[in-house]
Amino acid sequence: MMTLRNLMAGAAALAASLAAQPAAAQSMSTNPAVEIRNTGDEVRKVCFHKDKTVTLFAIGCVTLAPGENIYWNREGQFTPFKVKVYQKRKLIDKYLYARDLPADTGKILVGTGGRFGFSRFKNIRTKYTLRVCNDRFDDDIWFTLGFETNYGSFSHGWWNIAKGQCRDIGVSQFLKDKHNIPFGTIPLIHYYARTHGDKPLYWTGDSGDRQFCTNTGKKFGLSRDKATGPSCDAGLEAIAYRRLSIPTQGSNGMLYLKF
Repeated sequence: MMTLRNLMAGAAALAASLAAQPAAAQSMSTNPAVEIRNTGDEVRKVCFHKDKTVTLFAIGCVTLAPGENIYWNREGQFTPFKVKVYQKRKLIDKYLYARDLPADTGKILVGTGGRFGFSRFKNIRTKYTLRVCNDRFDDDIWFTLGFETNYGSFSHGWWNIAKGQCRDIGVSQFLKDKHNIPFGTIPLIHYYARTHGDKPLYWTGDSGDRQFCTNTGKKFGLSRDKATGPSCDAGLEAIAYRRLSIPTQGSNGMLYLKF
């Protein structure tokens, strides 16, 4: 049985491995270290947990000053994992958010507020494409996308797809052209969709999901991170989007959204 002493010893061992190292000391190997960088202007605490596991104790935590970066030695484990991010305080740290990350994560970026981004070690130059298909519905499906990155959050729409058709959205090229975001960045992708007609259908997020400012009447592209209703400009509506699961390892840059 795992004892508190064992857990504390394990956390201490991992904390010892979370040390700043020069980038030149890292190499592409089977178990690459993960670079973690604080790009914001606030102190951040990042804790590591096993994938899809709720535990009282983190595997280990590290605190990063603004502009600081460290390398996390994976302790020989090349598996998916979860990070929890906190705002560092004198007494009790403030929990901000959690993210599930794939095994081949190579870099994690935490920023001011809730800004977060990551890139995959093996696919650092990969261009990601989202293939959206309407397999079942007779009416055209109109959809919008929200991209959450460390460089900001962006919402864009509308696209439409008829029954039996698919549409490819070049996510990486789109973000590079529109917002100069480098290839290899995997945004957290969110979507909102609907049909029209006598009995319209809607695909929206839940009350706790990420909200994006949306123009419900015409095409739009918003490059500012406005996540709540009061901060949306006139004519826009804050809508909760569904979150698309991150791609699995070996997806070769193709992501899928099927209706």
